[in-house]
Amino acid sequence: MAKVREFGVGFENLHSREFVAHARRAEELGFGTFWIPEDPFYRGAFTVASAIACNTSKIKIGLGIVNPYLRHPALTAMEFAALDEISDGRAILGIGAGLKDWIEERLKIPYTKPTAAMRETIEIIRRFFRGEEVTYAGKVFQTERIKLSFKPVRTEIPIHLGVLGPKNCELAGEVADGLLLSVMSSPAYVKFATGHLRRGLERSGRDASACAVGAYILLSISEDERAARDRLRPFVAILISLMAPQPTTPIFAEAGLAADTIRAFGESFARGKVPADMVTDQMIDIFTIAGSPARCRENLTRLIEAGMTAPVFFEVPGVPAQQTMDDAHRHLMPYFT
Repeated sequence: MAKVREFGVGFENLHSREFVAHARRAEELGFGTFWIPEDPFYRGAFTVASAIACNTSKIKIGLGIVNPYLRHPALTAMEFAALDEISDGRAILGIGAGLKDWIEERLKIPYTKPTAAMRETIEIIRRFFRGEEVTYAGKVFQTERIKLSFKPVRTEIPIHLGVLGPKNCELAGEVADGLLLSVMSSPAYVKFATGHLRRGLERSGRDASACAVGAYILLSISEDERAARDRLRPFVAILISLMAPQPTTPIFAEAGLAADTIRAFGESFARGKVPADMVTDQMIDIFTIAGSPARCRENLTRLIEAGMTAPVFFEVPGVPAQQTMDDAHRHLMPYFT
């Protein structure tokens, strides 16, 4: 079997106290990182991460992802430095520009130059942690003589980029320590993304081992293979529908799905229907790990062979968080570590 650096687990739609309980269980089971998304308008990741830090001792705590438009890089640096103190240096900072619809259409914040915004955010934050007084004049962010008033736990922190397209995957190779790919990442898309990551690594003069590659993976395991796969169909339908305004995104194009197929999902969803009946068995295999334990190991192997080094099993509506972790621990993790 192919090997991985570590396994992670991620949840988003839990009560804040449940996050803590599940992080403790993930630590007991040997997961390497517990990831907390920060999508509008869910629970604030820094608050949840701090609670987890106070109730665990070994597991790393990933913020996946923090948006540069919602927090100025200086504020992100302040928040993360405090979290890193609380966790004794176990925190990972994920940065990503997110969806334009959320930022510009709903929050009315200009979605300006997302690649530049991420690059500048990382540069400003790294300079903060190195103890510099930062005066910065970028395309998106400007600062004048700002500096942390305390010494952070680490002068160098792990920063992962949560991105989709080729240019931004290359950016991850240039300036980040990890690439966190989207949910619905197929083996073909992972291969595509890691190829562009390597171009960025080459430009920065770093070895491929310098950058971890993870993705949020939808997991459903059962000896009743049909039940395991069917319970993912509604969620996959919703995710495809939400991404339908970008029908040619590499997530779909690299997986071989036609733009017209994706648009049909969006049209159905706009009429108030969750088009679960449009999710084929092929789509389940492309976008998820679902079915019998043996089948799931085969699908995970394909992702790892495509370049994934740090898979993150993500919550699935209707599947208890505890079951997701226990199934991964029992049926997958022993075969890949």
